[in-house]
Amino acid sequence: MPYLILLLLLGSMGGGAFYYYTDTQERLATLRDNNAKLQMVAETNQNTIENLQADYKLAQENMAKLEERAREAEVYQDELAAKLRRHDLTRLTLQKPGLIEKRVNNATDKIFSQLEIDSGSEPVVPADQPE
Repeated sequence: MPYLILLLLLGSMGGGAFYYYTDTQERLATLRDNNAKLQMVAETNQNTIENLQADYKLAQENMAKLEERAREAEVYQDELAAKLRRHDLTRLTLQKPGLIEKRVNNATDKIFSQLEIDSGSEPVVPADQPE
């Protein structure tokens, strides 16, 4: 009888050790898989951060260019306003309507074309101008 109890006790300990070993191996495999997934996610996050930083730098450069162009446009606007103040366009239009109308229309077309180009459109050559 004592041998039977000893045999049952050793068998139970062996079974417990086997269960502990297999359970530990399963947990290790799960943890390895999770670790691999986390490493992939970390790499993806790092790449995303680097891309966002590059995009931010590009946006800052573009913003600086736009600010410079805005300053240039403001200077040009001031020049045009000074020219308009120097000339009495109403009197000139009444005296030479054909001359002023043609110049105003050409300048307006030029400005609208430049706005379209600045907006990303392809430049359009007017029908009355050769290519």
